[in-house]
Amino acid sequence: MGQNILLLNTKVDMQKTLATNVTITAISKAAEAVVTATNTYTAGDLVVITAVLGMAEINNRVVRVKSPSGSAFTCEGLDSTAFSTYASAGVANKITAFDAFDNLTSLSYPEPSPNAVDVTTIHLTQKLEIFGLDDAPTITMNTISDPLGVTMAAVRAASLAKALRAFRCTLQNGNILIFNGYVAGGRGLDGSAGAVATGQISVKLAMPEQYFVS
Repeated sequence: MGQNILLLNTKVDMQKTLATNVTITAISKAAEAVVTATNTYTAGDLVVITAVLGMAEINNRVVRVKSPSGSAFTCEGLDSTAFSTYASAGVANKITAFDAFDNLTSLSYPEPSPNAVDVTTIHLTQKLEIFGLDDAPTITMNTISDPLGVTMAAVRAASLAKALRAFRCTLQNGNILIFNGYVAGGRGLDGSAGAVATGQISVKLAMPEQYFVS
């Protein structure tokens, strides 16, 4: 039986700054995708990949660097064997700094729900459905309101810009969750007389999340 996950001493960080573009020239289809790109990355760096042609499934992902060689790096745990074939282009941007949240009261990542696709034919007497693509999940984080806090100001800026931001969540047991999504929130205020004012942040995932043991 695995470890129980306690949302205690859980740290959530949001991408603050990115390094300059690193040009991608190839990406392998493998159990762990290997990106060919001249780089100075170190193992454990988090990198956002965009603008790839051909292998669209890797665009907008935040990946963790493994085995960097200077001319290539492995995307730890990212299986690209079923992805489309890389054609050209693409850039990688290392996340160089994060904003840390210190006002979160809850974190909710619901199980993605598959869309039901109607495949009923005219000879049947009842409706027949199969599962199609999963909905893009929305991660919700409730907050103690802090509208002038540095991190909440960054959330509002991302929300107004309808921008993607990468997140890193380090759980109490040391496990790490990384994801990239469109940010909304940091602008509302909810409360009543004598109660602590609260707010909410929503992140609509742009690509599937990844979990790491540590």
